[in-house]
Amino acid sequence: MNFTIPAHRTLSAAALLVAGAALLAGCGSSSSSGGGGTTANTTPSTSSPTSGTTSSSGGGTMVNVTLENFKIIVAGGDNLKAGTYTFHVTNKGPSDHNLTINGPGVSNQATPTFPPGQPQNLTVTLKNGMYAFYCSVPGHRDLGMDVSVKVGTGGSSSASSSSSNSGSSSSSGGGWS
Repeated sequence: MNFTIPAHRTLSAAALLVAGAALLAGCGSSSSSGGGGTTANTTPSTSSPTSGTTSSSGGGTMVNVTLENFKIIVAGGDNLKAGTYTFHVTNKGPSDHNLTINGPGVSNQATPTFPPGQPQNLTVTLKNGMYAFYCSVPGHRDLGMDVSVKVGTGGSSSASSSSSNSGSSSSSGGGWS
């Protein structure tokens, strides 16, 4: 028995494979629109998976922050360059959390306290100095939801150098892993 496939079916299958590959290639990239665009506010994957930071026009540099089981994880590490940042905060813990930032020129800038699965953005301009990133829900900071972030000389996150972070991150946390 000899089977032959008509040429038009071979071309149709090849076209489907090319279209599928193009669709998959597009899934890994995203772009941020100006400060209030829906991409920046609703999509947690607006940054490179290796660095945790990306440039976002109007809202500064996007940095992913994860709140989880009484720890805070800042993608890209705990050294930043001075500038404007939009922190995309995801709550992966079992309880409600927030991100509060205090430091030079920043006093109690915070996301609302929010449940898991509802990310929040917080845009803050950071100057040189030390900043406290913590959860202000009563008792959470004492349980380890507090990380110090150095801004200034030796910082590693910026729109031009975000790919050099090589996936480093900084975290705090108690023994509630």
